[in-house]
Amino acid sequence: MFGKEKKQLSDAGLAKVSGGENEPRRQKIGYTVKRGDTLTKIAAMYGVSIMDLVTWNNIRNPDLIREGETLVIYKS
Repeated sequence: MFGKEKKQLSDAGLAKVSGGENEPRRQKIGYTVKRGDTLTKIAAMYGVSIMDLVTWNNIRNPDLIREGETLVIYKS
C-alpha cells in the first residue's frame, strides 16, 4: 500500500529516512538552539536550506527561534 520506501522514525533520532527513490537517505538528528543561533547559521552548519529547517520544524516565523528549543534536522 505505501511501498517499501516508507520508514518508521524513532523519537531517538537514529532512524534513516527516505523521501523517495531519487532522494538520498538522511539521518534524523536533533539540534538544541544556542544563544546567538539563527536559522541561517544552523542551516550552514548542517548543509541544509533554511526552508528545509522551517518545513521540518513547522516554524511559523523564521526570524524567531528560541534558545533551548530543539530543531529536527535531516542530514545526508
